[in-house]
Amino acid sequence: MLSCPENGEVTQYSSDHYQSNWEKVYRNPATGFYFDSETEWKSLSGDSQVEFSGRFLGGCISTLRTLIGTPFDQVDDYVSKYAAEEGVVWYLESVGLDAINIYRSLWQMKQAGWFNHVNGILIGRPSRYSANQDFQLIDALNDIFADQYIPVLYDVDIGHAPPQNIIVNGAFGKVTYTKSKGTINTSYI
Repeated sequence: MLSCPENGEVTQYSSDHYQSNWEKVYRNPATGFYFDSETEWKSLSGDSQVEFSGRFLGGCISTLRTLIGTPFDQVDDYVSKYAAEEGVVWYLESVGLDAINIYRSLWQMKQAGWFNHVNGILIGRPSRYSANQDFQLIDALNDIFADQYIPVLYDVDIGHAPPQNIIVNGAFGKVTYTKSKGTINTSYI
């Protein structure tokens, strides 16, 4: 659900249900989406209420990880120039990555300093995801973020699994989470 008043702010809410896979859509594309699973945003810390704000930065891990350490990796420059004072809210999602590859990608981002000046992290529901035996997404997130003491929300309505909230890089946003539901308030002015 989306709310857009005239003051340049957009408020988006967590969905009630999401589409768990694309199989039914591929078999019968004329019917649209199949919202077959109950949405439940989760807090990595287990807190029932979380709130954080900052400049949004992020996208698809599967794509972003190819930029790390290249001349196109300008995260430090961007954060220093536009977001160091207010902090960063990273939003990340993945398609076609298993738990170990998500871990490796997040580890590389962390080593490259991408999570400096971070106020919070949103992790979207992964699409075409698989665990690696006993190693799950939550294990990867704990291994990467537990020592940073920052709020991390996962299974958020962003990414390749409909419905998706829309987040614009560089916009200022505030994220509020209460008991498995969330709100993303974004200011574009």
